[in-house]
Amino acid sequence: MTPSLRIEDSAPVTTIEEARERVRDLVGHAIQPQLWFMLLDRHGRQLPLLIPVDGIPLRPEPGSVTVLATRLNDLLGELAPGGSVILTLERPGSAALTAPDQAWAGELAAAFGKVLTITGMFVAHDDGVCELRA
Repeated sequence: MTPSLRIEDSAPVTTIEEARERVRDLVGHAIQPQLWFMLLDRHGRQLPLLIPVDGIPLRPEPGSVTVLATRLNDLLGELAPGGSVILTLERPGSAALTAPDQAWAGELAAAFGKVLTITGMFVAHDDGVCELRA
């Protein structure tokens, strides 16, 4: 039997390890600096949206993702009230977290944590995916 390639048919994501696996499967290793957003319903089922945002700076400007967090919260409220988000910073380099990574972690946690439940925050790097902590 051929497995489904549809996101909405994937197993629910309810733990940090399941979130990391989902990021590993869908984002993989780093190619270019960008942010990725995956939206989950309240049962952990991923909505059929995988949202990349490219052209990001090395370090975020304070408040720069607040509008995006608000818009994604509004979208999730319409499509899957009570859901959550998986946040991923993609950037080439090693798995070692850098000062810019920490700046992104703080900015993402502050903006999204005010309006949404964060299921996980990650860095997609040259060799895979690791957790990003604020």
